[in-house]
Amino acid sequence: MSKFCFLASAVLLALAAQASWYWPFGSGEGDVKKAPRLSELMEGASTNIDAAVDFADEGKTTEAIEAYRRALAELDRVEQDYPDRVDKPEFATLRNKRAYVNAAIDTLLLGQIRANAKAVAVSDTTELEKKLAEEKAAKKDEKGKEDQTAKETRAAKEAQEEKKVQEAKKPEPAAGPTRPLSLRDRVIADIEKGDWPAAELGISEMLAAKPNDSIALNLKAAMEVEQGRLKEAEATLDQAIMSNPRSPYAYYNMADLMLKRDPPNKDAARRYYETGRVMGGQKDERLEGALK
Repeated sequence: MSKFCFLASAVLLALAAQASWYWPFGSGEGDVKKAPRLSELMEGASTNIDAAVDFADEGKTTEAIEAYRRALAELDRVEQDYPDRVDKPEFATLRNKRAYVNAAIDTLLLGQIRANAKAVAVSDTTELEKKLAEEKAAKKDEKGKEDQTAKETRAAKEAQEEKKVQEAKKPEPAAGPTRPLSLRDRVIADIEKGDWPAAELGISEMLAAKPNDSIALNLKAAMEVEQGRLKEAEATLDQAIMSNPRSPYAYYNMADLMLKRDPPNKDAARRYYETGRVMGGQKDERLEGALK
């Protein structure tokens, strides 16, 4: 099966010079049936998340938490229905959404706990003050009868009660943020599941941060190939080659694209592949087999 490839990780390339890190673009003609996209599978979860956000904005904390928990149930169902896809990059979006929902629930519960703790602290303080006043009055009446041990015991008890009040007034520590995927990994996941608006937005962010970035351009070409926009993909790869002419991967991707556009005419594809080899690219058995 012929697959269109592109550069997936500059970091991995630096760590493993012997590996080929261009990423396969998509399915070949042999694929009969496509699995449903993750965005379609998560529609139920997304609907509940939107409802939860609305509830939270209206101050309906309990309803918001319930909606978020329904979203978690939907995400669990998707994982149970597609166990073979759970560990694949496309499900990174599901894991991110789960982390977001859990963090949102934690935030809402934390707000409830703080409100309750504040109310309890005020109540406890009133009761404690009353109790201390009563004990002080009793202590005054029985002052001559108490020994030093009883005094120390009462002082320790008062200190312990005061400590409880102060602890109740302390705010709960905020939950730590979850570690998000890199922008590049999110774009790859979006392309794999066919979420074109998200992929385009991510690529635009990458190019805004670093114009003519070769990784972003290879990703853009990947998206265009998946959409059947082969002519635009060719122009994008030309731009990638110009931005980093010593990287072999855009040449390999262009060779693959040439074979896809015009399989009988292998001369142009062979020239791109050989140029990539000259630039230090590793031998690619699949491409070489297709070029024979």
